[in-house]
Amino acid sequence: MAGNEQIAAEVGKNPAGIGYVGLAYLSAEGIKAVGVDGAVPTVANVQAKKYPFSRPLFYYTNGDATGVAAKFIEFTLSSIGQQAVSKVGFVPVQ
Repeated sequence: MAGNEQIAAEVGKNPAGIGYVGLAYLSAEGIKAVGVDGAVPTVANVQAKKYPFSRPLFYYTNGDATGVAAKFIEFTLSSIGQQAVSKVGFVPVQ
C-alpha cells in the first residue's frame, strides 16, 4: 500500500486484514489496535516509551537550521505546533 490511509482502509474492509499504521489512523472504520507486550497504542504509552512499535520523528538539516527551516522547527515544537500535532491524532513530543 502507498501509505497509512490506504493501509487503514484496506484493513478496515478485510476481517482477516492486518497492517501497521500511525496512531492518527486508528480511528478509521473497522480498525482495531493490537496491544504488544501488554501495552496498547495510546499517546500516553507512546510518550512513556511503553508501546514498542512507536518510533520517533527526526528533522535533519545540513548544519544548524536557519531561515525558514529554523522557523518551521521552532513552530512545530511550540505549544501551538504541538496542539496541531495532537489535533490531527499524532503524538506530541511532550
